Amino acid sequence: MMDGPRSLHSSEWEQLNTVVETVFRPGMFEQYPQLFNETNRENLRVVAADGKVVSHVGMIERPASLLGCSIQVCCIGGVATLSDYRARGYASAAFADAVAKARADSVDLMLISGGRGLYLRAGSRRVGQDREVTVTPAAAPRLQAMTTGIRVAAVTGEHLPLLQGLYAAEAVRFVRWQEDWRMAFDCKYVMNRPTEFHLIYRGTAPVAYLLLQAPRPGAAEDDPRVVAEFAGDRAALACALGQLAAERDIALRVHVLRADTVLASMLGGAAVPAEPAPFSGTLLVINFVQLMERMRPLLAERLGSETARQLTFRAADDRFTIEKGTERITLSGRGDLALYLFGSPNDEEAIAPAGSPALAAQLGQALPFPALWYGVSYV
Repeated sequence: MMDGPRSLHSSEWEQLNTVVETVFRPGMFEQYPQLFNETNRENLRVVAADGKVVSHVGMIERPASLLGCSIQVCCIGGVATLSDYRARGYASAAFADAVAKARADSVDLMLISGGRGLYLRAGSRRVGQDREVTVTPAAAPRLQAMTTGIRVAAVTGEHLPLLQGLYAAEAVRFVRWQEDWRMAFDCKYVMNRPTEFHLIYRGTAPVAYLLLQAPRPGAAEDDPRVVAEFAGDRAALACALGQLAAERDIALRVHVLRADTVLASMLGGAAVPAEPAPFSGTLLVINFVQLMERMRPLLAERLGSETARQLTFRAADDRFTIEKGTERITLSGRGDLALYLFGSPNDEEAIAPAGSPALAAQLGQALPFPALWYGVSYV
């Protein structure tokens, strides 16, 4: 008989550890301490059968800031079902339970570190119109010429408040707890890989940081190393990327947000190749009306305060409507909604809402909204 979906009981940690280590790999609790800790136990949604936990959908909830607008997000990870208990609907039930809890907790967006059918059927989509650049040793001289006095040094525990402050100044970011930084630094594991933490100085002043992942097992020597996260002075970052590429004779792959026009311009000016890239994972809109209300300041900034004031938002039966006076546009299904609000990664998936072309064109001046980048917040 199925028990759940429900939160993990305090006596079931070992059972959950068995599930995630069996499905994924040993060390999951140590690699994802933000997810697997007592404070977060209510967000670990499980199904039990035969007297033990057999399926799990994990979640953390955090505030985030999108170009000055405060929203609430949750991140989904550690989704696992023991093989003998699959095809019984347990994962679907646990995932639906996580969505329901997120909605009850006033979460706006769910970020999911995967794109399996379970998530797509619920309306999650791969979204975003970012760029991915590859910094090679050949580009290093041009990048290093952008500024002077740059030094890259290893981060120690005493430096964590500096990283926290640099990240807090980013335009698109999670609002991370102090313990998030400590847990990530202690385990040195970011976005599924062991990670080096580097602080970047201009002279004696710390002005930026970057987190560099270890090579994937079995990777070729010339495979690019991935920069899992960065923040701070863009000229210093560009120079530091050049330094690391040259000193280690490696290529570095960097995800640049659509909103990060300064770094994109610098790297483009240095002839660093770039290609379109979506958000890492998939995104599900949980509370459409609440999200749009929280994004109203950005709408006012991009459309004018009077236009933003006139907009109304409605959701009913998986249909989502934006109105301005007698004009109206409608989107059917959460999948199309996610693609419309946060941008389709390719032209084939571009969403044109039904209704007023004039209102759609006007909203096109404000959309897409920026998508977050996981970095330290990945689970």
